[in-house]
Amino acid sequence: MVRDLIQAYPELAAGLVLVLGVVAGKLAELAVRRSLDVTERLVNRYGTRDQALVSPVFKQGFALVVFASVLVFAVVIAVRLLDIAHLTVWLESVLAYVPRFILGLFIIGIGNVLGALLRTLTAGIIAKGDTHALVPRLVHVGVVTIAVITGLQQVGIDISFIVQLSLIILAALLGGLSLAFALGARQYVANLLAQSELSRYAAGDRLRIDDDEGVVVEIHRTGLTLATDRGQVSVPASRFASGPVLLIPGSANGD
Repeated sequence: MVRDLIQAYPELAAGLVLVLGVVAGKLAELAVRRSLDVTERLVNRYGTRDQALVSPVFKQGFALVVFASVLVFAVVIAVRLLDIAHLTVWLESVLAYVPRFILGLFIIGIGNVLGALLRTLTAGIIAKGDTHALVPRLVHVGVVTIAVITGLQQVGIDISFIVQLSLIILAALLGGLSLAFALGARQYVANLLAQSELSRYAAGDRLRIDDDEGVVVEIHRTGLTLATDRGQVSVPASRFASGPVLLIPGSANGD
């Protein structure tokens, strides 16, 4: 009987399918939003993040894509009921592509969640809980980048150029960090090597180092602090090995 009614009134059946598609799409959109909100609360409960795990733009966009997918499926059924052959073929090709698109978005979303969790975990291990530190951010960006590349592959986009560009940027970033670390560490190592020069002096000695003259108030691992007429001056230990240092008579070691 139902088949007979559909054949007798195909327009009515197609309209009913569209209405049911809109209702089902809205229910699916609401379910996606609720699932993302629950995930957000769970992560915030067991993590230390102070920012949104999933951006509102992605949350809204993913929910709308799910709604659109259900609606397209309903439109395909309605068009079949109306027996519009050419339009049916076109909509079926679109419908075959939509699941791949949803899967790509899902992979990117999961990558964002996993990256945020690893960022929090990394911050707790090496950055004292600071999720804004460089290493936790790099971990997050790395995981999201892998997820984006995988998601684009699922969609069917040629990402060979993107992969090559990402590798070039990553190599440049790592090279810059290595150079910055080497330049910063060079001065620190020089100060450590010249540490033995500091053993000749004690607090209360009056020293002249180039244009700086003052009384030693503190000796630390990589240098010392002079109290000068201009204020306290921190002098690195490498200066004691690279130039003359004058111990002024009348100071603690000069009596």
